Amino acid sequence: MNNDPGGQRGFTLLEIMVSLVLICLVVVSVIQLSSANLRTLSVSGDRIEALERANGKMREVLDSDLSEAKTWQDVDDEGFTYEITVAEAIRERTEALPVKLLEITVSVIDSNNKRSKRTTLNTQKMISKSDALKSQ
Repeated sequence: MNNDPGGQRGFTLLEIMVSLVLICLVVVSVIQLSSANLRTLSVSGDRIEALERANGKMREVLDSDLSEAKTWQDVDDEGFTYEITVAEAIRERTEALPVKLLEITVSVIDSNNKRSKRTTLNTQKMISKSDALKSQ
């Protein structure tokens, strides 16, 4: 800051330029952080949508007839592909039991984006062997 003997006070051009550069650096940093947060929110939204779709398809599969091991694919109107696998788990341990343990896997593939993204859910369901024989 200048202190002229004539009573004029003020900032020098150099001081003003340095303060402008510092302000610009702070503003650019805030904008970059906001941009990174928006990208993260978008990716999170896509992930949540895929999980909701996988959960819905898993509920459909669990409510359907699961008498035998099988694998199939579905494609919905919005371009999401579902890969569903139903397989008997730990067969050697359940042979003497009146139940079967099925392992169910649902994968959702979102090929709408530039890169294909896969989300997978796994669960198990125990069914009675007699119920499985009746439905065949």
